[in-house]
Amino acid sequence: MAPGHAITVLMADSGFEGAIPRGAGVSVLSPKTATSADIRKPGSEFFVVAAATQLAPVSAIVHEASSAHRLRALFVRADIDYTWLLPMLDRANVRTLRNTLVHTSARVPERVLRAWRNGVQHELIADATVFGERLFVRSCALEGLDVAFGDVLALAKLPAAERARFSLDEDGSYLHWEWGDTHIGLESLRYALDPDAKRAADLRRLSADQRFGEAVKALRLKAGLRQADVAGLSAKQVSRIEAGSGVPRVATVRKLAEAHGMDAGEYLDEVAGVLPQLDS
Repeated sequence: MAPGHAITVLMADSGFEGAIPRGAGVSVLSPKTATSADIRKPGSEFFVVAAATQLAPVSAIVHEASSAHRLRALFVRADIDYTWLLPMLDRANVRTLRNTLVHTSARVPERVLRAWRNGVQHELIADATVFGERLFVRSCALEGLDVAFGDVLALAKLPAAERARFSLDEDGSYLHWEWGDTHIGLESLRYALDPDAKRAADLRRLSADQRFGEAVKALRLKAGLRQADVAGLSAKQVSRIEAGSGVPRVATVRKLAEAHGMDAGEYLDEVAGVLPQLDS
């Protein structure tokens, strides 16, 4: 697990029914006690938890934190009909920001704050919803992911009627559909959206096999290449990879791929295809 963060939480929601992480490095403030020094406290991540109808008293703090690039998330509880949510934001002179997260369940800010406290905000899901053929997800780092069901292998066969019938693991580790007992985490979604993330995931998966280096060597020999023929890598580096000494980086895989006239994705597919042959 990554090192945790110190967090400062401005609590401006008198009806909040959740739990804020406790312990060393966690500060909880009220609108009356918060100061500029709290907002700009070195080494601490700043969050605001507010109800939509209680935004006005903290709008100046939100603006200051945002202007100082200190605001990690503004959690707005929709304690009013959604048709009045934008007027409430306008009334408080609070613009909708990239890191604004509107919610109706205290579990959302709980989940995000806990993730930041533990340093795993990029690995966990804050919330998710479905619209038509697309799945919308926000990570606990407030990264937005928009992916078509058909682009995720594990979700492609989900019937349309089942798409919105998912549950989110309590800590945000994965989404779960009972149909097909399907589990999907952020890495799988990034895999579908980002070619670099896909290659990195493929590399981690393949290099975990002790025969990865053998497959690299088999492909090189099949192509008639010497270890010294891989541009950008020394023969010693190639020898270490083939001997299974350490996991190569994606940039290293690109050099191996180029020597074979392939891109990194194609090369990793070829490596995957060679592995079963090593058993015969």
